[in-house]
Amino acid sequence: MAIDPFGTDLRLVFARGSEGADLAVGLQDLETVSGVENLVQALTLRLLVDRGELDGLGHPRYGSRIRDLIGEPLDRANLELLRRYVRQELLRDPRVEEVLQVRVTPHEPTRDGVDVEARVRAVSGLETSLEVRIDGT
Repeated sequence: MAIDPFGTDLRLVFARGSEGADLAVGLQDLETVSGVENLVQALTLRLLVDRGELDGLGHPRYGSRIRDLIGEPLDRANLELLRRYVRQELLRDPRVEEVLQVRVTPHEPTRDGVDVEARVRAVSGLETSLEVRIDGT
């Protein structure tokens, strides 16, 4: 039997925007997620968690700096900086070989958050994409 390079974890159900996540509960037990779905879930969580938020759990460098710029003018320079933050954070996952595309779009008309779309190539060669909505709250 081949080893899954993406691992297995508990499945999360993400609330709309950045309002958190809950464990997915099946009929008899907690659900799990494996394969590329686990990679996408892990990358999504990495982008939604603020850098330093897990410091108390021993992970001070886990999470993104995206919210550092939410509330600032989402002009061309800050959107480019957000793209860099996203790219950098995606590459922190050792299962990601290359970030192929990152698109960051402000929520219109309020511009109080961003939508992130990214495409990555995993170390296995498989390409996958993810979409994350990040609110300013």
